[in-house]
Amino acid sequence: MRVAARHAGFLRTVASQPPLLHLSDAPGARCFCSYGYDHDVSSGNRLMREHLRAGRPDAALEVFDGMPRRDVVSWNSSMAAHARGGAHGRVAAAFLELTRQGIRPDHASFSTVLSACARLEALELGRCIHGLALKACCTDSVFVGASLITMYATCGVFGCLERVFDGVGCPNVTLWNALVSGLVMNHRVADARRVFDRMPARNVVSWTAMVKGYAMVHEMELAVELFNSMPVKNSVSWCVMIGGLVHHHQFREAVELFNRLMRNGEEVTSSVLVKIVNAYAGLKIVEGGRCIHGFSVKSGFVLDLIIEASLAAMYCNSLDIEEARLEFDKMDRKHVSSWNSIISGYIYADKIDEARKLFDSMVDRDKVSWNSMVNGYIRHGRIDDATELYSKMPEKNVEAATALMSWFIDNGKLDKAQGMFYSMPKKDVMCCTTLLFGYMKEGYLDDALDLFHRMHKRTVVTYNVMIAGFLHQGKVTEAYKLFNESPAHDSVTWSCLITGLARNGLASDALKLYKRMLLSNIGPSESVVSSLMSCFSHHSMMVHGQLFHATAIKLGLELCLLIQNSLISLYCKCGEMITAQNIFDQMVKRDVVTWNTIIHGYAFNSLGHIAIEMFENMKNAQVDPDEITFLGVLSACNHMSLLDEAKHFFNVMLRDYGIVPNITHYACMVDLFSRRGMLEEAERLVKSMPFEPDSAVWTSLLSNCKLRGSDKLAEHAASQLIATNPSAKMPYLHLISVNVASNRWGVIESLRSQIRRTATEKEVGYSRI
Repeated sequence: MRVAARHAGFLRTVASQPPLLHLSDAPGARCFCSYGYDHDVSSGNRLMREHLRAGRPDAALEVFDGMPRRDVVSWNSSMAAHARGGAHGRVAAAFLELTRQGIRPDHASFSTVLSACARLEALELGRCIHGLALKACCTDSVFVGASLITMYATCGVFGCLERVFDGVGCPNVTLWNALVSGLVMNHRVADARRVFDRMPARNVVSWTAMVKGYAMVHEMELAVELFNSMPVKNSVSWCVMIGGLVHHHQFREAVELFNRLMRNGEEVTSSVLVKIVNAYAGLKIVEGGRCIHGFSVKSGFVLDLIIEASLAAMYCNSLDIEEARLEFDKMDRKHVSSWNSIISGYIYADKIDEARKLFDSMVDRDKVSWNSMVNGYIRHGRIDDATELYSKMPEKNVEAATALMSWFIDNGKLDKAQGMFYSMPKKDVMCCTTLLFGYMKEGYLDDALDLFHRMHKRTVVTYNVMIAGFLHQGKVTEAYKLFNESPAHDSVTWSCLITGLARNGLASDALKLYKRMLLSNIGPSESVVSSLMSCFSHHSMMVHGQLFHATAIKLGLELCLLIQNSLISLYCKCGEMITAQNIFDQMVKRDVVTWNTIIHGYAFNSLGHIAIEMFENMKNAQVDPDEITFLGVLSACNHMSLLDEAKHFFNVMLRDYGIVPNITHYACMVDLFSRRGMLEEAERLVKSMPFEPDSAVWTSLLSNCKLRGSDKLAEHAASQLIATNPSAKMPYLHLISVNVASNRWGVIESLRSQIRRTATEKEVGYSRI
């Protein structure tokens, strides 16, 4: 009774479907009564069982509806009939009605309803039913245990899988396989391998699950090794292995494995043919694809709609789109999936209008047809056409809506994305995660947290978005908490947290987490190595940076542009300009970041003339400078006190490149004027700025006024600096120094009182020695 009451909302949802109970006037009722079985429950159960064996679930339900009395076997049969028809919500409703009527569920009842909860991803309901199964002492059943493991694994809760397994008295190979598959499903492949090695007996399902697991976590060498060790292989094993190779773009290896399958005389299924067609598409070998096309015709697979669509996609990928259209026109049968493939081909060939003509000529369109065209318009930046087409969709679907939401978020229109989200008839984890990204991107942490906690299901991508958002806002503690709560960590999760810690100045924590990642058998990505190099970009910790330089070489990342830019930055900041220049000279490709890094490096190390020379080389290489480039050049002029050159570059920014100077460029020029003793020019430049000066500008003026003896300007700069940052001690101390020279002791005492009242304590220094 309590379970039914707790899930009353769920029952109301399924109640909108055709009635489940009280259909005594149904055809099945008349049929059942006509046989004279009005009071014979066992006869009704036997008739239902015969219908189910014959593949007639609807007929079995008619018999159930006509039974005046029902026992647990009757209810189990009805739940099985609903499950075979894909009505998993009705399975759960039938179970709740069974308990409401006081009938005691058995092992079969629990196994069936838990399987339905897995399909529905109804974790809370599944947990309640788990509690009932414990109370009924049914969790020691192999079937209930396997269903529980599948339910929790499907819902992303993997921590309790082995506890459920241990609660079963005599586990058989089916239960072992459920545990291995559940761990693989949640990317816990190392744990799955540990369980696999413990298994007293294994069958082809066990081996195939492990092969699939290694392919999922990109360990293809281990997957191939395990596949070759299999004592027996079936069609699913071959399909999983070939599919894994294709997914990892190892197309030639996939073709070789398919040829081996053919030589061994193994069964060729439609799923294998689809994978091998995709392999030939990846290789762009149309002759091989035509051979598979001929084989599928000869073997009778040509009527398979998925193979037909794959062949159409292969022709689009391997040929010019017009040639692919000729092959498409030759096809005897053109199912909607084939039309979708050729439409996608036109879209990716940047012929969106031709794709629309083909779309409009289709007699039957499915969800994929509409989604392809909506995504095509979005891909080509025609958002108005995409929105208009979305409004014409007969049934709005979550995929098209999510694509539009992503565009709105990427283009700063979060309000439109939010409006679309709340107008969607159905929502899935992907659309929720997309809106989460939008909230995090705009800094709306409270809205993001509220949506996150309301999500019934979260994927590893959901957690990654939240972790990245918190780190971007500097909330390291919250990011760490979510990282620990996440049921699974992929390479992006580790990369995101390590990179975030590094950018927030927590080098030691980033290094510790990096070591944890390596112990979890996750290889470092280029972004992780680059971020850790940035952590140690000062001379006292250069040895760590050099270690990561060696790591990059070991991983084969030394030619990656991101890594090379990070290495130049590392050695520039450590004063090793010869090493930085050597890396720069060996680069095959350089972008604006590369040039900016080396220019700033020379400026930082007081080699201004070389920095200016590198700027000229950058122009000769036809790389357009940006505002960061000019900041480096102006800094170089400032360090070398090159006033005329600085004026030239300051004017060139806007005149030749259309780059409007920002406050950092002005601060650099003000500092240069001030250091040259040209305080009036510096003051005029400050007054001409199109924005309010910041503390860096006033600090530069104040420091140089003290050196040049300009008391009036010093007082003005100090007062402005105090207004900008009242807690800073430095302007007060400068004013005291100015007033000491004038013997204004009353003013000095007032300033000292203000320091005691408003200024913060001096930050304690530290040493690494």
